Amino acid sequence: MPPPFRRRFWRYGPRPKAWSRVVFLFAMGFMLREQLHSLYPVVVPTRPSDPELDEFLTRGMAEVIVREDLAAALRAGDRQLRIKQGFDPTHPNLHLGHAVPLRKLRKFAEWGHEIVIIVGDWTTQIGDPTDKDESRPTVSHEKVMKNAETYLEQFHLIVTREGTRVVLQSEWFGTFGLKDVIDLAARFTTQQMLQREEFRKRLEKKTPIPIKDLLYPLLQAYDSVAIKSDVEVGGTDQLFNILAGRELQEQVGQPPQQVFINQLLEGLDGEKMSKSKPKQSIWLTDQPNEVYGKVMSIEDKLMPHYFEWATEMPRQEVNKILGALGNKDLHPKEAKERLAWQITSELHSPAAADEAKVAFAKQFREGEQPEDIKVVEVEKDGQREINIVDVLRAAKLAPSRSEALRLVKQGGVRVDGSKASLETTVPTATEAVIQVGKRQYARIRWR
Repeated sequence: MPPPFRRRFWRYGPRPKAWSRVVFLFAMGFMLREQLHSLYPVVVPTRPSDPELDEFLTRGMAEVIVREDLAAALRAGDRQLRIKQGFDPTHPNLHLGHAVPLRKLRKFAEWGHEIVIIVGDWTTQIGDPTDKDESRPTVSHEKVMKNAETYLEQFHLIVTREGTRVVLQSEWFGTFGLKDVIDLAARFTTQQMLQREEFRKRLEKKTPIPIKDLLYPLLQAYDSVAIKSDVEVGGTDQLFNILAGRELQEQVGQPPQQVFINQLLEGLDGEKMSKSKPKQSIWLTDQPNEVYGKVMSIEDKLMPHYFEWATEMPRQEVNKILGALGNKDLHPKEAKERLAWQITSELHSPAAADEAKVAFAKQFREGEQPEDIKVVEVEKDGQREINIVDVLRAAKLAPSRSEALRLVKQGGVRVDGSKASLETTVPTATEAVIQVGKRQYARIRWR
């Protein structure tokens, strides 16, 4: 007879068939856990070092609310944060100014946090009133979605797909009814909305403020509630809207999101780089030679912002270059060449940056034309020659006739290397090369 403990084990233990059921259930439970882990992987965030975190929270940043809370959450690394940024696809491409926050998103992702990109397929149709003292025109949903495709392609040039989720506002606003809109609007006052500088300017100028413009910040705020964001990333022009999202989260009982506000990079004209000013922007889709040439054309006073905000050059090296510039130990031209190479290499490759540098030297120091001149077809309408002003307009090298006249009068137009005047005509028997300004070339092909 077996010892008592063995007898008890035999008496109260599972019978042979019961054992098979236990093994089966255990195996099924294990398989289910594996499937859930593959669908919803448990991510343990990486804890950044103090120097790394300090640079992350200060470089290219205008404001972080509340900085101490966000820093503590990132240092602790005890849970995955949900990082939100929204984009309104009003233009098919992203510019270098967008790269500033996108690199911050990439760093969040590298640390193991979730990135949620919200495509503003509703807010784009309203038109963001930010930075505008007049109402924006509405955009069709079809155009919004077409632009969104290229946005996302360029977004992933900087931010990895892994750990990134893309959502459309339609997921929640598509089922919004009138009652939902009234309930949302009731949480804010007209006085709060009119605190926005853009709306105050309109009041002073007696410019109409459509109700749809007042709704824009509310819709963006609701995005934060819909996805339960922990952090929202945006430029200084989005501070009002992001704070509205933080307030709305508190009202509905959610923890308020941290506000992560980046600086806005200037364009070639010294003003904020903007989708509405394509010729003053450096686009992520620009070819290496174009990127290099555009950076070389910025004002010297903008170089500190470009080095600090628009590159990933180590901060110690940036400080060394800017210090040498300030002490006049480094010529601005040399610094700008270093800057142009750095930005071109980051958007493309070091090899492409080297080639762009050589091409720029040939074109602007040796007077050579670029090899990759774009071809523009223009209708000659049976004429043997056409005035240069009309050619500029037909080839879309000038936005208007008055601008074409101004460019020619100021000596900014050349035909086959010769400076054009208002009397210059372009023969239609040959393919002339027209240069507008320092960088824009076009080969006219007549049809």
